[in-house]
Amino acid sequence: MSASNIGAAPRPPARRGNRKQVTRARIIECAIPLFSESGYDKITMESIAKAAGISRANVYLHFKNKAELVAATLAQLSPEVVDSYRELDHLDTADLDGIREWVERSTQLWVDQYRQFETFEHALAVEPIVSQRWYQTLSDAADAMTVYLGRFPVGPQRQAARLTLITTMLGFERTLYFMVVRSVPVALSDIIDTLTAQWHAVLTGRVPPMQPSQPTYH
Repeated sequence: MSASNIGAAPRPPARRGNRKQVTRARIIECAIPLFSESGYDKITMESIAKAAGISRANVYLHFKNKAELVAATLAQLSPEVVDSYRELDHLDTADLDGIREWVERSTQLWVDQYRQFETFEHALAVEPIVSQRWYQTLSDAADAMTVYLGRFPVGPQRQAARLTLITTMLGFERTLYFMVVRSVPVALSDIIDTLTAQWHAVLTGRVPPMQPSQPTYH
């Protein structure tokens, strides 16, 4: 013990809030492989509690249901997704090979974790809270693409550009779902070529954002 420690006040016990965060993180950590192995429908809150080594009541203290748990998992993934699209945004638009490499990395992530993405996609289809969380993630990712958005003046044009990014992201993710998870009979390399061309067209302005039109009511 050093002299500086003599007479020092004892370290306070871990705060309750910290313990709750640790438990919450453990529940998510244990639930992910369960969903990946058995699918969203088959997993119960009881099986998640058993995997985490806690009571079912304790799980319910943190999450009301599976949908909240999956939404929390997506929230944890959100920074990585946003960073990935930010990286795409900073690529040289003339560097088609660079854009393709980005598409290939994104595709490989789906290949490596297809069961997890299958769970997410299933939850997206049936759980509003999950779809809202994922749309928020893609919205944040679009906002992070400041190089692209900066080409358009603030107002309707930038709003249209932002919507172009979000709809392209939605199409990109859905295409990877059908290609990787559902194994549609199309060569993966051909899909990568097409996705690369689509992103290149958007980033270079060959897909001009359309300004939102005013709705017409009858």
